Amino acid sequence: MTKNRKHGTEFKLQIIKDYQKGNSVTSLSKKWNISRSLITKWTDHYLLSGAKGLLAKRYDYYTTSFKLKVVKFSKNKGLSLRDCCLQFNIPTQSTLSSWISKYEQMGILGLREQKGRPSTMKKDKPAAKKDKPLTRLEELEKENLYLRAENDFLKKLDALTREKQTQQSKKR
Repeated sequence: MTKNRKHGTEFKLQIIKDYQKGNSVTSLSKKWNISRSLITKWTDHYLLSGAKGLLAKRYDYYTTSFKLKVVKFSKNKGLSLRDCCLQFNIPTQSTLSSWISKYEQMGILGLREQKGRPSTMKKDKPAAKKDKPLTRLEELEKENLYLRAENDFLKKLDALTREKQTQQSKKR
């Protein structure tokens, strides 16, 4: 099965019509190389909302209260993820699944809206010294460090040029 293909509404309608004519989900799955669960999902959305249910959906913004309502409804009624998504018009089961796991781990705080991507920067970095000038000892240590790095670089460069010369002399 090919992943992440975009299917147009006309294509989805064609498959649903074939299903309604009596073709099985398995045969349609094999014929079009699409997963059975995807065909079932399209059929469910079509039966619930008509052709409008097959249109590509943009990102929906869900409030914390809506998420909590859906999670509690799912828990209390014992509905499957699929049925609950159909009930509340949530496009994918993974969305609901993530809400449930976040609610179980962190409670209502896990369902809060998160705006943007989480920061990856560490907030406890020490501030760089910019206020006061370096002491004489610090200047000498900094210069010493620079000279060591320069020396190591030159040694490595010399070793590489010698190695290249020996390789060329062996080829002759």
